[in-house]
Amino acid sequence: MKTRDRERCWHWPLTVAVLVVCAASASASENGVGVVAEYRPAAGRYTFVRGTASVPVKIGTIAMAGDTVTLPTGGSVVVKLATGDSSQFKGPGTFTVPSAKPLGKVAAVFGSLSALFDDEYRLEGTAASRGGEACAETGKEARPIEVPILAPGAKIVAGERDLPLAWRGGCEPFVVTLWSGDRKLVDRESIEGRQVRLDDVPLSVGTYQVSIRDATGLERQLPLEVVSSAPAIPHDLAADTSPLGVVAQAAWLAQEEGGRWRLESFELLRPLIRAGDPLAGAIGDGVLWGSTP
Repeated sequence: MKTRDRERCWHWPLTVAVLVVCAASASASENGVGVVAEYRPAAGRYTFVRGTASVPVKIGTIAMAGDTVTLPTGGSVVVKLATGDSSQFKGPGTFTVPSAKPLGKVAAVFGSLSALFDDEYRLEGTAASRGGEACAETGKEARPIEVPILAPGAKIVAGERDLPLAWRGGCEPFVVTLWSGDRKLVDRESIEGRQVRLDDVPLSVGTYQVSIRDATGLERQLPLEVVSSAPAIPHDLAADTSPLGVVAQAAWLAQEEGGRWRLESFELLRPLIRAGDPLAGAIGDGVLWGSTP
């Protein structure tokens, strides 16, 4: 690598390793025209044919103009284009990714998205489809309660905030309590399902505790640190305010400091999720339900 290329590298800290994106090595992905936002069915295993290469179709896969994908009846792939439009391919048939403007710098983030998703949750679906699981059989202990969006050391910026929570394990119904010291700020009872949103919670700088207790008495307590500001998003990434750029910002933030900023990441995604953006929905699903880094 030439010295001038090495000096132009981006160094973004991720969970497992440092993602180093250099001008020379990133050029291919930057020339991509879109990102895989969704594919169905969840059990599908599709590939883009790119010249003599085959590229697995996953959430966040960079699509190049001219890539082809062959889909069976009932199979579909949605590619979010850099233009803001989406290309949706529905089988049966073979489909070609159209030409469009290049992704540019945002392409670097999507190569690291696998850190947000485990094998069960990386594929497709919305948050509303998650969390359904059988409870413990009579006489057996319930599965431990896991709250992916509250990674160890979870943080959020102070203010009047909404707290979206989703979890696995335990038995319905649930009680969710937000504690400030020994004072209850929020106490929600009789929650069916495994997700809830605590709305308009006034949070000052300090440490709080989120408690989730199930019908059997099983309880999980997790700290939530409220701070004055979030990490600064890299300038080149922050400058892209397109829907795809905002999703890239949220994906970057979700992986900062070992996943501690997932709540802030989800907040960035919420307007796009409400607008029906498929990639924002997929990333939001991973932030809520995916494995903790």
